[in-house]
Amino acid sequence: MPEAKIDAARAPRTQKQRRDETRRALLDAAVESLIEVGFSRTTTLEVQRRADVSRGALLHHFPSKAELLVAAVDHLAEMRARELKMLAAQLPDGRARTDAVLELLWQCFSGTMFQVSMELRTAARTDPELRPVLATAEQRLRERIIAQSRTLFGKDVSEHPNLERTLDMTLQLMIGAAMSAVLHGGEARLRELIDDWKSLFPTILATPKRPKAKR
Repeated sequence: MPEAKIDAARAPRTQKQRRDETRRALLDAAVESLIEVGFSRTTTLEVQRRADVSRGALLHHFPSKAELLVAAVDHLAEMRARELKMLAAQLPDGRARTDAVLELLWQCFSGTMFQVSMELRTAARTDPELRPVLATAEQRLRERIIAQSRTLFGKDVSEHPNLERTLDMTLQLMIGAAMSAVLHGGEARLRELIDDWKSLFPTILATPKRPKAKR
């Protein structure tokens, strides 16, 4: 091996690299804990233990439990966004592309990320520290979904003036359907509902927004 390569291999990590690695370890540990034991049993001490870092390192990155757990959900969302970006190259053309994108969105609400975020939503109702942090994070997540959807849909859909409104309706439908699935099951019925929405999506997209009624 050339000497330059040996020196590069032995080069110590920079302070930024160490900070990034510590933050990533904390987020991975928080996600792991949320999935395995849920919100109520995911404490900062539990995350610190799983990540094998010092108390000072945890508090440096995340001064509160709320910030840590919301960042963990953000972390999950970023991983899912990377997956969607890779899957984009495999999407078909035409109407089938719209159906495929809606199916990818539904997968976001029928997996681990949604189950964890639902627990945080429930906790945020009575937690004054968690609620504003989660509300801000969910707004960022919505904006990320809207932006990424514009790149996934074909040109005719992505440039349609009603896309954002139709996507908001889609997200609300999927959130409700996913919550029903967690509580009541009925996956076959929900599958039919999502398929029905795929059929309705082009019609909703093409429907002009109603003017506000005068008072």
